[in-house]
Amino acid sequence: MGNKRRQKERTIIWIFAILLHMSFSLETKAISVDIIYECDTTWHLGYKGVNLYSRDMHRIDIAYPSVDAKGNPVTLSGSIVIPGNIYYGKDPVDGVVLYNRYTNLIPEFAPTRGHAEGEYVFMATPLKPNWILVESDYYGFGISSEHLADQYYIYGDANGYASIDCLLAAREVLEARDISQGKFLLNVGYSSGGYDAIATQRVRDMHYRNTVSFDKTITGGAPFDICEAYNAYIEHKDDSLWKPAYILTALKSMIRFDNTGITPRQIFKEPLASRFDDWFNSGKYTRDDIKDSLKKSGNKLSQFIQPSFLDKNTDEYKTIIEALENRRLSKDWRPDLSQRFYYYHLTRDKVIPLSSGRALLTFLTRMGYKKSVVPELTNLQTCMYLMKDTHWVGGIYFFLHVAATLTAYPLLYYDGELNTHYYDLIKVGTPMGIIKLLEEKGYDFSSIINNFESGSSRIDLFSLLETLNEYNKTAEDWGTDINELVQIAEDSGLELSEIVKIINYLKKKEASESSARQTSRNHDKQLSQEEYPDVLVCDYFYNYLCNWIKDNNIDIESIE
Repeated sequence: MGNKRRQKERTIIWIFAILLHMSFSLETKAISVDIIYECDTTWHLGYKGVNLYSRDMHRIDIAYPSVDAKGNPVTLSGSIVIPGNIYYGKDPVDGVVLYNRYTNLIPEFAPTRGHAEGEYVFMATPLKPNWILVESDYYGFGISSEHLADQYYIYGDANGYASIDCLLAAREVLEARDISQGKFLLNVGYSSGGYDAIATQRVRDMHYRNTVSFDKTITGGAPFDICEAYNAYIEHKDDSLWKPAYILTALKSMIRFDNTGITPRQIFKEPLASRFDDWFNSGKYTRDDIKDSLKKSGNKLSQFIQPSFLDKNTDEYKTIIEALENRRLSKDWRPDLSQRFYYYHLTRDKVIPLSSGRALLTFLTRMGYKKSVVPELTNLQTCMYLMKDTHWVGGIYFFLHVAATLTAYPLLYYDGELNTHYYDLIKVGTPMGIIKLLEEKGYDFSSIINNFESGSSRIDLFSLLETLNEYNKTAEDWGTDINELVQIAEDSGLELSEIVKIINYLKKKEASESSARQTSRNHDKQLSQEEYPDVLVCDYFYNYLCNWIKDNNIDIESIE
């Protein structure tokens, strides 16, 4: 009897210990994250009031600890959005997207209020990417909306910390519920969200290398170098190239946080000077509301900002630049070269100057990254060749690229290694692949090279393209010129060794007899069709979405 009693006591103690351990474990998982709201919802992708596509989603809103721009502890909120086909166990998950939202000015435009803009474009499409979306409200929205006037817009690492901390909190929730997070982690953002995605990558590289690792940061239209952006704005102060409402929003954080002593009434002209606080800090006006109000006074930056702040020789200008310099993202950043980037920017963007985005490429290449137009062949893929000017239209193209990437990633990789079959598809994007495809279209590059002065001491892409003046008419038909094409090629990262390879290839062909050359071209065309398929795997999905948009009679260019 004694043995049975002792055995029973040990069993009770053992069960109690297990329950205590389980209770402690659950308490530990929940200690830093609170679920504040949860619901099923449906995301709709629409155009002019017509619903084009719908997708069922499950949203979990959380409260989590983070820090503000000064390092003070704050509690922020954010959302975890899971496609219904994943949440209810029908399909596996490919990965997690940490999405950095772009500029909003009113509380209703927070993720935890159910609001989404760019997210719809890449999640609620016929491709149905099976990814979980994690998104912070940022400081001043959601549960911290009483501090709306204190939101951080293009302000250094502030939103980067908010995003990283939201990701870590989301991991706790997903792990506690045994929801798989898939194999991949992408960091995505466009416009000011692109800036925050870069800030998030910077925070990760500087403080979370052992905790977070992104498979790729996909960003576009970002004002990476805000000093360069401001200089670009003021150089064009007397024309209507730039949309004033956006640079005014960028100045908002500087006025609010940087102790410059500059007030709205000092820097702005009427009616903006007296309306600034109400327009930008009350939470009652959208960006479009402000833009429409400003149109009544004009479209030129000099019509809204006092002349002394647009003159590089004044103390007022120097005060602004010093404040912007203090939160330059490149400052003290040592990028982790194991991390990949995709950067996209319209060549004629009227909101975010291309030069500000190009500064990111310059910085990363100086730090050891290598540019390329070819995805997955390097750690810095570029897309800088779309000759368009409407920033929002650029955003739609960007999000279509994101949707294609999310769908292609599981095909491009397995077990973390590049799939060799799809690697072969990528070859079409190499300089040699591009040359071969262009030859098939009828471009006679051999004659161009034959006329090129081989004795030149500077044989590179610039001097090569400078000989293409006879193509200026064609360039004009494209709405561009040779100088812009040269810059686009430079942004794409073509190097001397690649140009020499092309020159040697074409010179060898030129040396052949005419009939032999024609035979060789026919043979090369046959090989090209076999070895260099028409599209990259990502382009296949991108083209699919573009065709789907055309089938629905959507004119992207007409969207404002």
